[in-house]
Amino acid sequence: MNRYSIKMRASNKEEGHISGAEKIIPEEELEQYCSRLLARALRHSKGKPDFINLKIEAVREEEILHLFALNVTTVETADAGEGMDVVRGYLHRLGLERTEEILALWKQTYAMRGAMLLDADTLQRLEPDRERGIRATYMDMETEDTERQSACGGKNHFNEALVLATKVVSHPNIVAELCISDDPDYVTGYIASGTFGYVRITRLKEMGSPNGGRIFLFRGNEREREECIRYLQQQKVLVHIP
Repeated sequence: MNRYSIKMRASNKEEGHISGAEKIIPEEELEQYCSRLLARALRHSKGKPDFINLKIEAVREEEILHLFALNVTTVETADAGEGMDVVRGYLHRLGLERTEEILALWKQTYAMRGAMLLDADTLQRLEPDRERGIRATYMDMETEDTERQSACGGKNHFNEALVLATKVVSHPNIVAELCISDDPDYVTGYIASGTFGYVRITRLKEMGSPNGGRIFLFRGNEREREECIRYLQQQKVLVHIP
């Protein structure tokens, strides 16, 4: 099967980043999904973009790594403070002691284009470019659920987050991922790990807040760091969601 990777990025001079999405799809669906992603860029709650980029690349089947989605747990929280307490609890479950410092560093990711790569023990920042961060890319979902599949051209925060988290924590040197969406209309976030799966926290910020960002907690040596960055940014992945 011939497949293509499509990446959409939209921005404007006032708001900066507006929208981004990506797919790995069969050739016969290419035109359809290009139209869907363009529509998504033009109708975002963060405003109208003045720049839209579509990048399309051929992908060979043998380049694709197939993964099963993480198990999902949902934790209902009344407000952002309670949500952060849930994150603290899961960080402690992983044996991480410097939770308050990790949460403080999380706020520094709000202005970054990608994720912060953070040493889980020393809290040293490991991303080569601190403004750009690490962009986990080249991933999509595959499912036999036709209703879920037909909807995936539009915005589906949960599906997209589960795919990204599954790819990220599948790397043996990633201890966990923390994420808050920068979408002002979406307050749910998550913590994910190979240890306990994907924990969806219903409120991690207040409605209307444009703040959002992610941290990849890493443990390993320099060679492993370089290989991890390559995996996150270049490995093609399809995540099977039942």
